[in-house]
Amino acid sequence: MLLAMVFHCGMLVGRPDQLGTAARSFLLPAFALTALVGLLRPRLRGGCVAADLAVTSIWLAMAFPVFANHLFLEWSVLFFLVLCRRDPELALQAIRYLVLIAFFYSGVQKAWGGQYFAGEFLASKIATSANFREFFGLFVASAEVERLVELGGATGSGPYTSRDPLFVLMSNAVWIAETALPALLLWSPTRHIAFFAALLLIVGIELGARELVFGGLFTTLLLLFLPGRNGLVLWPLLSAVQLFAVIAALWFPQWGIN
Repeated sequence: MLLAMVFHCGMLVGRPDQLGTAARSFLLPAFALTALVGLLRPRLRGGCVAADLAVTSIWLAMAFPVFANHLFLEWSVLFFLVLCRRDPELALQAIRYLVLIAFFYSGVQKAWGGQYFAGEFLASKIATSANFREFFGLFVASAEVERLVELGGATGSGPYTSRDPLFVLMSNAVWIAETALPALLLWSPTRHIAFFAALLLIVGIELGARELVFGGLFTTLLLLFLPGRNGLVLWPLLSAVQLFAVIAALWFPQWGIN
């Protein structure tokens, strides 16, 4: 989490707005310092996590009411780590339930909005986002992609629907998976298959959205559902992915990584 906050904040430093200025002058130096101290001085690690919670709270307050969902997820993880600092297993259990709630709420929200049943939301993303266009171009006929792009994403244009059965199936699979996976992750006989299904879903989402910092964080949290210390084993790899995302966002913006 100490490194995850460094990399997430690093995505802001190129922005010209108030958050970009805050990231360059205060937020990123603070996160980098706590990460350095926490990694080199294990006895101070708990205090560094608490400091990160305070800095993340300032970040949330500055960005309110418009901030990324994964920033609130990061704040919540830090909150449980600080709240349960004397009982690490309780903290990890709380974070597991946090993952389940995030999954379930996201699926219910998609179903309630009704923009996934006929693929309307994803169709609009194809029209307006090169990242989604390139990803779904692998599955959707080029003529259909071109039709959606021609709509331009302007208010009042549309309809953003598709008769491509595979595209509609993929759209509905997202909200169905997000609402079903929490129960499957809770039940031990289906936990392993649910983990790999959740991982596949995250990979699919990231191939479209290319939010690699969030993808690395959420994969780390998913690993908590497997026995053993998988998160500790894989965190260097996932942190490397997040570092790559920051470098790409700053120096290769044409890649669309965020």
